Amino acid sequence: MALRLLHFADLHLDRSFAGERLYGVGAQRRREDLRIALQRIVERARQAEADLITCAGDLFEQDHVTRETASFVLQTLGAAGRPVLIAPGHADPAVPSSPYRYLRWPTNVTVATHEELRPYHYGDVQIWAAGFMRPEVPEAPLRDFVRQEGGIPLLLLHASDMSQMPEGVTPSKPILPSQVEEAGFRHALLGHFHDARTSELVTYPGSPEPLGWAESGRHCTALVTIEDGGALRVELDDVNARQFAQETIDITGMTSEEHVREAVMAVREGKHLDGAVIRTTLVGERDRSLTLDPQALSKECSDGFAYLEVSDRSRVSHDLDAAAQEFTSRGEMVRKLVDHKNESRQEERTVGRALQLALDAFDE
Repeated sequence: MALRLLHFADLHLDRSFAGERLYGVGAQRRREDLRIALQRIVERARQAEADLITCAGDLFEQDHVTRETASFVLQTLGAAGRPVLIAPGHADPAVPSSPYRYLRWPTNVTVATHEELRPYHYGDVQIWAAGFMRPEVPEAPLRDFVRQEGGIPLLLLHASDMSQMPEGVTPSKPILPSQVEEAGFRHALLGHFHDARTSELVTYPGSPEPLGWAESGRHCTALVTIEDGGALRVELDDVNARQFAQETIDITGMTSEEHVREAVMAVREGKHLDGAVIRTTLVGERDRSLTLDPQALSKECSDGFAYLEVSDRSRVSHDLDAAAQEFTSRGEMVRKLVDHKNESRQEERTVGRALQLALDAFDE
């Protein structure tokens, strides 16, 4: 065997999580999850007897990283017991104020603090890496790259495979699998996409932990084995301890807060979301006698979740027949709208919705 390496990317240590509306203790616990994930990655490399650990950028967030976190990274990677090669990304560019530049890194850790591709040699394997030296690097890194012959060349970059761009992701250092092949690389070890995926020429391990509500894919490390003859095998192994999930619960017909609490807890049990970060939205029509306190529900039902946020978008169910009998402006409004409900099905739904909204307004 020529080389076995463990590849990861996009840990985003010290992420604020403000974009996910996580603050205070909730956000701090998620940041702690990311630290623990780095420790798991190093331990996984030991268990796999990897010769090398590679990181394709966004190890931390330059805008938020503290010196304490930087020291934690140095200590954790310095104790890995094997070489570590890092290619900085757009969130952790090697700007002058970066820990990559102002701290003395352990001798086993190498940071590619250069924008042009350069080779790093590990036996017969050459890993060509380049880092972000500023947040925005629009250039296509393989456009003018001279094809490599001989040895077993791999590519390590924080970059976007333009053939499989996820929705909502901003391109960063655009490349194509065809360019990887034409440049002579056996495989590209990339970062930037937070859902794990692998193909014949390109591997994204994904972020070790999900970083937001939309990140429902796999979150892995990639164990890459290169044989002496150049044959290459990639194994994606899930590494995340958390899940982010958004759930909707229809509370129509529920008559008590206890029923609602049971429904929220059933989400965890029924969908195997123990230890997950959950946002639950209550919808449907509820009886006027049922009042809900989303904040209290979040606290009362939080056992078994890493974080639970309950929001209430349900509506009070109105008795239209009773309202139509009222000799009030409210009753007159209901009678007029009810007269229009015998139209098409679409118009009936529209009128029904208008009735609910109007009665809600009267009740405020």
